[in-house]
Amino acid sequence: LDQVQLPPGYKENDLDDLSAYVQKVGKNRYFAHIREQGQWKRGVQAYLASITYADAMLGRVLDALEKSPNRDNTIVVLWSDHGWHLGEKQHWQKFTMWRASTRVPLIMRVPQGVPGLPKGTEPGGRCSRPVNLVSLFSTLTELSGLPPQGSQEPSLVPLLKDPSANWPHASITYHHDPGTYGISGEGWRYIHYADGSEELYDIGADPYEWENLVGK
Repeated sequence: LDQVQLPPGYKENDLDDLSAYVQKVGKNRYFAHIREQGQWKRGVQAYLASITYADAMLGRVLDALEKSPNRDNTIVVLWSDHGWHLGEKQHWQKFTMWRASTRVPLIMRVPQGVPGLPKGTEPGGRCSRPVNLVSLFSTLTELSGLPPQGSQEPSLVPLLKDPSANWPHASITYHHDPGTYGISGEGWRYIHYADGSEELYDIGADPYEWENLVGK
């Protein structure tokens, strides 16, 4: 437990420059209760243990695939449905429009010989373009050589070919409150809330979204 580090994205009074509506979203009861009970480090420890276990189980699946006759004709996609606050923005859980909640892992491995990408993907490639999980359907149908199925979302195949390729798209995330959404460009994040309040962050300079620039 003495080796557990608290999240670097936490900042006391981080929400002071935001609207009352947003502060209510951020300051949920879970984080306050965790701190009152002195369980913050144990909560982070439990989270790290759970994702370590998930990672180990993923390793078992990939090991089995590697040993199977399907290793050279299987597209592998790893993603999650949401991120998780561990105290960032005075919040614990998900259900926010900030990056701690809306960013997710997205890892793809395409073997050689796939109809939509005959050369496959290069191991170790990294891409910084803002993409969205709703693109997975059009991506997988294109990779599989199937005709377009009516999806309006851009396929990620151009980025699988070249991670630095031109990408004229933003990634939009919607909240369950109508009128609340976030837009991610490469290096910038804009959030609009149902009460009309807004946030704008320079992600390159401010990855933890501490300084709301919308008033500037």
